[in-house]
Amino acid sequence: MLLYESAREYFPRNDLRSFDERRARLLSAERRAAYERELFGELSQWSRPSQRYPTEGGPVQRERRWRQLAGEGFELAHIALQVLQPDGGYVYPLEKPMKRLQVLAEQGDTGAMCLMTSLVAQVKKARVSLEHSETARKWLLLGAEQGHAECRLQLGRRLLLGVDGMAKDAQRGLPLEFAARRAGYAHDVDGLVAHFQQRWSPESADLTRLYCWLSIDGQSRLSDGSQKMLRLLRIEARRLESERLTALAGQLESTRFSLQACVDLGAG
Repeated sequence: MLLYESAREYFPRNDLRSFDERRARLLSAERRAAYERELFGELSQWSRPSQRYPTEGGPVQRERRWRQLAGEGFELAHIALQVLQPDGGYVYPLEKPMKRLQVLAEQGDTGAMCLMTSLVAQVKKARVSLEHSETARKWLLLGAEQGHAECRLQLGRRLLLGVDGMAKDAQRGLPLEFAARRAGYAHDVDGLVAHFQQRWSPESADLTRLYCWLSIDGQSRLSDGSQKMLRLLRIEARRLESERLTALAGQLESTRFSLQACVDLGAG
């Protein structure tokens, strides 16, 4: 037992119930879409508290919830649990889950296409094969082309940040990001935040866009980025003796921005 505990991440996970495909056939398209948005919204913070699970016991609650989703017939939650164990923070081998995701992707499951990239991103680079990375990238591009919001989000984010082997390209990345946000996907906004931070200026429109996306980030992650921005803005207002910036800081602080409101502000 001690040997298994010390090397458990090198062996497939063995404490999950078998997936019931009969339940999957009963899951409505609407509920599946809602479950996908919920799952993808938590994957990048799978082992730590989030706004949905804000306490120290958050990962345990997330594990319980994903098991519930899998039990209701949502297979992507079952596959995610085969790789990630929120309760404990363990990461398991990708091989078998990736094979299953490829089968689902070949059957036209666009959610499976997106999940490959999300899982590969959470595994230590030393344990991700070139084949896994290339497979995930191929299906990410296809999923984005077919219009899945998560694939568009992850592709757009990578283009804005210039990561995972992709050259920085805001002209391509921004439309993908905004398309995902219009579909209600509010997580992983670091690409948008970085883009608008690079365009920092004293113009009210630019400052409002940046604050808006920082506030959306704080609605999914435990982040105080929007409060830090307000502090910096007020420091700048005092330095410039600007009543306009002082008033803008107060206006931003008193506004509860929605995802759609940020989208409506556009890219400038």
